[in-house]
Amino acid sequence: MKHYFKGKKLKELRKAKGLTASELGSKMGYSQSYISRFETDRATPDINALGDMLKYLGTDIPSFFCDELEPKKRALLNAISHLSEEQIILLTELLRSFNSSTKK
Repeated sequence: MKHYFKGKKLKELRKAKGLTASELGSKMGYSQSYISRFETDRATPDINALGDMLKYLGTDIPSFFCDELEPKKRALLNAISHLSEEQIILLTELLRSFNSSTKK
């Protein structure tokens, strides 16, 4: 499975806003090391954390990934970006249940 998250892109957005990782973390209620893990691709943020960071940095999830996705996946991501936080959580749980059932 292709890994679409690019920490370098997150770092570029942060720097474009003139913020250090520490400043972004502080404004978002995260630690500098939390932000750094994502920017160096040592971890991938969950959808809520990513959405919060991108919103603060002046973009959204579909825009962040648009260069990386083929058209059908881009359209799907754009469609789910209009869901509420509760709906995204439910969808995530549903997808995880499908994934765990196929591993058995």
